[in-house]
Amino acid sequence: LGSSSLGGPGCLRPAPLGMADGAAATEEPGDLQLLRTCEAVHAWRRSVQRVALVPTMGNLHQGHLELVDEAKRKADKVIVSIFVNPAQFAPHEDLDRYPRTLERDIELLLDRGVNAVFAPTPKEMYPRGIESVTAVLPRFVEGLSEAACRPHFFSGVATVCLKLFNICEPDVVIFGQKDAMQCAVIARLLEDLNLHLRISMIIAPTSREPDGLARSSRNSYLTPSMRSLAPSIYKSLTDATESSSATPGTVRGLVREQLTALGMEVQYISVADPSSMAEKEDDEALSNSIVSVACKLRDGETECRLIDNVVVPPAGQ
Repeated sequence: LGSSSLGGPGCLRPAPLGMADGAAATEEPGDLQLLRTCEAVHAWRRSVQRVALVPTMGNLHQGHLELVDEAKRKADKVIVSIFVNPAQFAPHEDLDRYPRTLERDIELLLDRGVNAVFAPTPKEMYPRGIESVTAVLPRFVEGLSEAACRPHFFSGVATVCLKLFNICEPDVVIFGQKDAMQCAVIARLLEDLNLHLRISMIIAPTSREPDGLARSSRNSYLTPSMRSLAPSIYKSLTDATESSSATPGTVRGLVREQLTALGMEVQYISVADPSSMAEKEDDEALSNSIVSVACKLRDGETECRLIDNVVVPPAGQ
C-alpha cells in the first residue's frame, strides 16, 4: 500500500521513485492524490491548509458530487473518503454485495476537482478487527426509528467517522440530509467529544432525482417496477406535511396509509425533534421536526429498503 497520483480520468501515475511507503505524492495542478494509508493522509494533511472532508462508501452518484461542490465552497482543499465500513453492517445485510466502483468513483471526483481520496482497506481502518475495536455508542438514539431497525448501525457509523476525523483532521465535514439520524448522531458526537471546537459540520439538502426520489447508492437495486413506485415515498411525505392543519399524528397516519396502499412495507414513520430525534406526541406542533420514513419495496425475490425525510422548519421560518 501507499499513495499514487491520478493525472486524468482513468490514468494512474505511480508515486515518484524513492518515496517511502505511506508518504503522499507531490501534488501538481489538476492532480488527485489517492491515499491508501493513515500515514499517507497524515503526510498530505501537513502539506495543505483548510480542508473539507466528505465521508462516503463509494458507488458515487450526483448527490455525492453535490456534497463535493459544497465542500469546495467551504475549504481550500477537499478530501473524500471511500470506505465500505463493515462495522455498520449486520450479518444479514448487504456488505458483500454493496457496489464497489473505486475506479469510476475516482474519475468522477477528479472531474469534480477533488484534491485527495482516502480509500483504505478494512485492515487499515481496523487492524485488530471490528470485534475488538474501541467503539463509540450514541446512546441517545437507541430504540428510536432508524436505530430501532438497525441497532448495530449507528455505533459503526459514529466509530468510523471519529476515526476518519482523527485521520483526516478536517476543518469542516459535509453530510447529506437524507440520512437524518446519522446527521443527528454526528452532530452530537462532535459536541459531546468537544470536536466542534475545531470541526464544523455542514448538512446539505437531500439530493433528488427529477421525480423526487432521494438519490442513494442502493437505488441501483431497484427493478423498473420498484423504481416507478419509489418516488411515492417523497410525495407521501410532502403531501402529509404541507397541510396547514397537519400534526405529528396526522402525518404518521397519512404516510402509512399511502405507502401501504402501494404495497410497501413501512418499517417506521418518525416525526421527531431534529436534535434529539425523540418522537413528538401526536398532538404536538409539527413545526421544527424531521419527518422520516423507512420502507421496503419488493418485486418478486428482489427487495430494497429505502429511507427518506423532509424537514419541517420552526414556526415563522
